Amino acid sequence: MESLRSTRRLPAAIAFVLVIAAGIPASAQEAGPVPLTGSNSPFEIPEDLSPEAGNLPLMSEVPADALRYDDNGFPESPRGLLVVGPDPAGYSVLMRGVEFPFLLYAQFANRQRDAVFLARDGMVQDPLPDGSLVNIPYGYGALKTTTAYISVVEGLVLPHVSDNQKAYQRFPLRDVYLGASLGVTGLLAEVRYVERERLLGYARVGWNFLGGVGGVGLAPLNYSALSVHLGAGVEFPGLLENLIGQNHWSVSADLYLGFGDADRNPATTATVWMPGAFFELEKRGLFGWGDRWAGFGPQGDYHDDARPQNYHIRTLDARVGLYVDIQNGQDTGWIKVDAAVGFRYNVVGPRIPEHPFKETRVVYLSEEYLQQVLHQRELREQRMKQSGASP
Repeated sequence: MESLRSTRRLPAAIAFVLVIAAGIPASAQEAGPVPLTGSNSPFEIPEDLSPEAGNLPLMSEVPADALRYDDNGFPESPRGLLVVGPDPAGYSVLMRGVEFPFLLYAQFANRQRDAVFLARDGMVQDPLPDGSLVNIPYGYGALKTTTAYISVVEGLVLPHVSDNQKAYQRFPLRDVYLGASLGVTGLLAEVRYVERERLLGYARVGWNFLGGVGGVGLAPLNYSALSVHLGAGVEFPGLLENLIGQNHWSVSADLYLGFGDADRNPATTATVWMPGAFFELEKRGLFGWGDRWAGFGPQGDYHDDARPQNYHIRTLDARVGLYVDIQNGQDTGWIKVDAAVGFRYNVVGPRIPEHPFKETRVVYLSEEYLQQVLHQRELREQRMKQSGASP
């Protein structure tokens, strides 16, 4: 039996070379190379290939009535994973129509970023190969990865490649916006934080151009030269979309503060404060910048830049606010109205989980197979010496 297995090693070694040609990632090469010949080649086989789960192949519990075979005769689970069983010599694969099982020599996981979703305007649904849907809730993002498991079996030149396995890593949407607005309380600069497209907090400050302008009807806004707004609220998607298209709207509590004695009248207050609330309507992407731009420059290649097209947001907003002048209302009127239009841009977007665009990791590697690979390294080194080539 041992001689039978030995005759199957050479084709399997060829298959291994084909797989290795894709490259073992640097993250898997944590240990130094096996000191076969003292070569400094970066392609030397490491002492520890860091199997992902204790050097165990991916095992699938499959009922007999659910077992299927692919076109090459490999047994598969309903999800398209190779069915592997225990064997006195390690792990084995029972091919279609064959009584004696084949040894599993190696198994690798090839992962690649498939997509990054940001559910900014509502829940995102992503279809799976079986037709079911994965839901990404509003206010969250998801890093989608696709994994194919590559299994090398003794005596077979072609490895088994599993169906693509999908995985989703969720993360909350958190954005920091900078903006500017023009309204009744002046020309203001704004910084705003938005959590999961739901909760928001902001501060606005700027020049109150009504400061010092006469007229009781403008009081108390004309008392001060500097306007400050501090507030927090909630945001929602989609108000009257059939009429005005896709939008976001928010309601917030707001505290207006006015500083600086602009009217220079000792009879009026130098510092103004008014609590209030406002309603805001926001439209996004109205300024003609391309979706593949990040800030004011083009976005990088997708291999290195994982940000999707809706990562950066440019908005035009209109708001109307009502304030209660508790401080001066007896003389100037209790209710004051503010209206403004503005522009915002998220200078800091959501934090996408760190990940490589593509990597290949070792899941399982049999000792017998490893010895074959090390032997191949020795033969290669001998050929290099004979040819006079440097490593």
